[in-house]
Amino acid sequence: MLKAVLLASLAIGASAIPTASNYVEREYNANLDVRISVASGLLKAPTDGRVVLMFAPNGTDPLEDTDVTSSPNKIYGKNVYGFGNKNTIVFSGGSNASTETGVFGWPNVSLSDIDPGTYSVQAFLTKYETVTRSDGSKVSVHFPCGDGAPNVNAFGSLVTTATDVEISGGAQTLELTFNNITAIEPSTGKEIGGCNQGNYEDTDTVKYVKIRSKKLSKFWGRDMYVGANVVLPSGYDANDKKTRYPVIYNQGHWPGSAGAYNYGTDKAFTSAWDSGLIPATNTTAARPAPKFLLITFRHESPFYDDSYAVNTANLGPYGDAINDELLPYLEATFHTIRAPYARVQDGGSTGGWESIANLIYRPDLFGVCFSSYPDSLDFHRHQDIELYTAANAYQRADGSSVPSIRTHVNGTQVIEASVALENHWELTFGTASRSANQWDVWNAVFGVQGYNNYPLEPWDKVTGEIYHEAVEYWKPFDLSDYVVSNFNNGSRNLGAALAGRIFVYVGTWDNYFLNEGVMEFQKRTDAAGGAGWANVTILPEKPHGGNYQSREIWDYLELVESWVKDHAPSGPNPLSASAVAPSTRGNIWDDVIKTGGRKAAVKRQADPKIDMKSAKVGQEVSASVGRWDPGVKLTAQWILNSKPASEPYAVKQGDTVEYAPTAKGHVQLLVTGEKRNYVTETRKSGRVLVGR
Repeated sequence: MLKAVLLASLAIGASAIPTASNYVEREYNANLDVRISVASGLLKAPTDGRVVLMFAPNGTDPLEDTDVTSSPNKIYGKNVYGFGNKNTIVFSGGSNASTETGVFGWPNVSLSDIDPGTYSVQAFLTKYETVTRSDGSKVSVHFPCGDGAPNVNAFGSLVTTATDVEISGGAQTLELTFNNITAIEPSTGKEIGGCNQGNYEDTDTVKYVKIRSKKLSKFWGRDMYVGANVVLPSGYDANDKKTRYPVIYNQGHWPGSAGAYNYGTDKAFTSAWDSGLIPATNTTAARPAPKFLLITFRHESPFYDDSYAVNTANLGPYGDAINDELLPYLEATFHTIRAPYARVQDGGSTGGWESIANLIYRPDLFGVCFSSYPDSLDFHRHQDIELYTAANAYQRADGSSVPSIRTHVNGTQVIEASVALENHWELTFGTASRSANQWDVWNAVFGVQGYNNYPLEPWDKVTGEIYHEAVEYWKPFDLSDYVVSNFNNGSRNLGAALAGRIFVYVGTWDNYFLNEGVMEFQKRTDAAGGAGWANVTILPEKPHGGNYQSREIWDYLELVESWVKDHAPSGPNPLSASAVAPSTRGNIWDDVIKTGGRKAAVKRQADPKIDMKSAKVGQEVSASVGRWDPGVKLTAQWILNSKPASEPYAVKQGDTVEYAPTAKGHVQLLVTGEKRNYVTETRKSGRVLVGR
């Protein structure tokens, strides 16, 4: 999970959750128009993409604060198609009904809602690249280029000059011009591909690795890379091939050049690590530091600053790219112990989910996980959303808003943002789960591909209406459901394989309600394996952040060291052959793409069908409305002898409709489906002959 530091006003109480209450279907007076063109020669070819327009307080940099909890900006987004040197982009008004083709704004949906005053105005165009993936799905997405996939002003973006503008409140037109392209600092290491796909410069103790992934490149139909930052232990000698070390694979967000545990920025830790000695304290003498290789992965994706390190239908085989391509390369390059007991997974938040998921899916490869405040482990509580049972992700049955971000001040819970507010903020940065933000990447990771080729979203991004059929497709990534379903499975047998290998920590005051998913995970795994089957620690009044179990870093590393020694072949509790058998492996790429890729999306669809071969005048003709993706709004119309025989009327998924033809000839049912980010489509049943 990637969230900025919470800076919103503490005046907001738990009973007054920040929401987007003005997101209702209504018309606006387009008093303010913004017209954006591009300087000659800046754009070599027409492009698709997302334009983000920001109005910041006078005298401030629009990029200074764009976070959902604290930004003073008014942010608007619009998709563009085939934008080139001769085109002009027009921002005018805004409607939440047209998120795909029109303007969508936050915190107010319409430009016309901007109060009079002076603003610093700037626009950004995130360029999309259209690719056809190996399963046949075609998408237009932004491919990051060594910059960590920011949600705005990414590498290669077109940018206008920030301009101070007086908004009058009346009819007004602003003219902006894209006149610059965003760049990032060039790679200082050896480049192995274009678009800054090089590495950072190595130091004596930190090495940088990047490889072209054959598996990802095949899926995306273009070059794709994964990398790692490797922190060496004290005394590491590249020429000493006999001395080998266990590895902590630290999962998390795009690390840039920083190593694991902020190595390189925490000077005290760096100094001690390099010396090989844990510093003395008032109560302890200096002692040898644990010796591991500390490795953090770099795997920014077209949907986020990382891929969640598993195989998914929307992002591709990132799990295999990391574990079956990058990890063997690392083990061939550095002196590691090549055995599961010596491969440790850890991380917090997003990294917390990734670390436990990699152990659960790959008991054959990794020995243990130390997962801190992980993203939702059980979708009975997706943050604070009761995803399997609730009707709406934004609003509870009693009408109250579902919260998303909180702090505690003097013991009192303070709600900083609602789920609605965050999701509407994300919509300004991208439609179809392309905002490169938190809720959207969950849609991409946990969900299957929709019929529109993009992630099949679990709810309507504007209204919050939950589509439970779409949620069902998330089940393989509900980690407690996966563990329990395979607990006594004859092949995986996870109950025995994972016993004593899962360690999870969270605080009761987690800022993103992630304690709720951990509690559900504990409840369900305890029910399957007995109390304490998984080692779950829930500390009172601890917020999001910090080391595992809120331990001091050296105390934590010594805990990990003791587990590795205990489970080594010579230790008192070595891992059994069955616990690390190949049969324990899950999240198999062929299964993931078969059930979640383009062919599966097409297979879900069906045309309307009349359930009889012939009919007579006045006889009831019944028909199904066909099968459509969850959330598609349907309208049916009967056709008699190629002419409308009824007015269009609303129907629902699974409905059977009837019509009694009034004349001889042939009868047919037409059903039209509409959904945000989908092409409106009319499907036809076969024609049925009507006689006397």
